Amino acid sequence: RDHPATMDAVPPPPAPPMAGGAPGMPAGGPSGGTNRTVQVQGISPMVDEALLAEIFGAFGSLTSCEIKHEQTGVTGYCSFADYQSASAALAALNGREVLGSELKVTFLVVSSGPKEDTSTHPTVFVGNIGDQIDEYSLFEAFSQYNCSDSRIIRGDDGRCLGYGFVTIRTQEDAKAAVAAMEGQRLMGRPLRVSFAKTPRLSEADGLQAQATGMPSSKSRGPDVINTNVDEVARQSSETNTTVHVGNLLGTESEDTLRQSFQEFGEIDNIRVPGKNFGFVQYKHHMSAAKAIAARNGQTPLGFSRPLRCMWAAEKGGGGGKAA
Repeated sequence: RDHPATMDAVPPPPAPPMAGGAPGMPAGGPSGGTNRTVQVQGISPMVDEALLAEIFGAFGSLTSCEIKHEQTGVTGYCSFADYQSASAALAALNGREVLGSELKVTFLVVSSGPKEDTSTHPTVFVGNIGDQIDEYSLFEAFSQYNCSDSRIIRGDDGRCLGYGFVTIRTQEDAKAAVAAMEGQRLMGRPLRVSFAKTPRLSEADGLQAQATGMPSSKSRGPDVINTNVDEVARQSSETNTTVHVGNLLGTESEDTLRQSFQEFGEIDNIRVPGKNFGFVQYKHHMSAAKAIAARNGQTPLGFSRPLRCMWAAEKGGGGGKAA
């Protein structure tokens, strides 16, 4: 099958993105390059398995390539014979437009059991990371330092905002990671590595504070639940119509938030860009105020723990205050 117009848009395979960057790290990628399968979303309806294999096969030998129609949409899975080829395909094709649709390419991460409790593990801030880095790549880069979890902070469009966090099981290993990884290159960019200002990876609002300037839970002072709608409304400007919903478990979908928040007014948009937080944007300021007053500190049907609802930060520094 010949698709000249499509293939012309695909760049030639680049050099492997990482080959033993940090001291003691095996060549060919972190942990010896154990992950060889990429997950592909944003696939155009005009792309079939043969064309997908042609596109990704340009970067190395494929062992399998399939497209599945799942509840979350159409997803492709391409398994390579080696880690270097998978990494090269991810670096070159993530964000690339193919037949009018932008691809989102990530390493496939398969859960191997109950998630480890990382709440007491030291957290390390990792800055200056590129769009092509995902949670798996970040985790693997720090794996030799007893890493227990990783997280990329993303914007509303799903793209990496240039920083992330890793948790490490012991303070000694965390110190070693900060000392060794500062300035090391990951996919061509020198990392900025330091201890995070908040001790827990699960506190999404606190993690964002280090890089975005949003106030953390500690800087806001003790939690006081305010159920007065008028007072909540005055905490942010009338142009702010977006609620930041924190303390999510990580399994909630946009539909889960919609079912719980639609009773307070007409919703414009719902986004869940991170594991533990989401945003509900209403048409009107007072609708958002009602939602914050009613839902902050509550555990609505469909959620597993109390929600932390506050005004989302506005461009220019407004918002970000809990009810």
